[in-house]
Amino acid sequence: MHRTVMVFPVLPGKTDADIRQIADLFNTRPEEYRESRKAAGVTLERAYHQHTPMGDFVVALLESERPIGETLAIPAQSKLPIDLEFTRLVKELHGVDITAAPAGPLPELVGEFVDPNVSERREGFAFCAPLLPNMVDKGRAWAKEAFVTRLAEHTESRRALKSNREVVTLHITPMGPVVGVYIEATDAEGANRAFAASKSSYDMWFKDQLGMIFPKEINFN
Repeated sequence: MHRTVMVFPVLPGKTDADIRQIADLFNTRPEEYRESRKAAGVTLERAYHQHTPMGDFVVALLESERPIGETLAIPAQSKLPIDLEFTRLVKELHGVDITAAPAGPLPELVGEFVDPNVSERREGFAFCAPLLPNMVDKGRAWAKEAFVTRLAEHTESRRALKSNREVVTLHITPMGPVVGVYIEATDAEGANRAFAASKSSYDMWFKDQLGMIFPKEINFN
């Protein structure tokens, strides 16, 4: 399974109703939506609207049987009416032409955690944040230490938060590096708040590392 957190900036002047148009399209035409995503190998798609001081974003989790480049190419080349409408709306709302080759590298999965003891799907929560430009390599190293080297501690931490899934994706954009994060938990927003308040040694280390690679305005405590 390939998991990616996609980040789409919302063009200035778009309203909440505008931003919901893609969700409304999918919700009102569920059979076509399923046909579209089945063709692309997508098994789960969740999207979130985030307000930030830099403007609004839509942050989406994609789980697919194919690598992200292949997954994105299929709807972009599709002639299904719902895919054509989706392509039009993505360009209209986000200024992104998904039928064109990407301007930069594809999103890079840098961190992933799935609790093997949890089989059901739970609430999701997603956000994006800018990474300091000179901290990309340090960010990759932090993710490897957290999600691989210290996996046992990471698992203990997330089970205490009743959090069962995390996906961290790096985007290299013309405006600088951006990280998309997806969290899944019994109470996803509650888990995020509990993590911010946590004083456990691992969680404090984790937040200290984040404080080095993200702008100081982003306070993970």
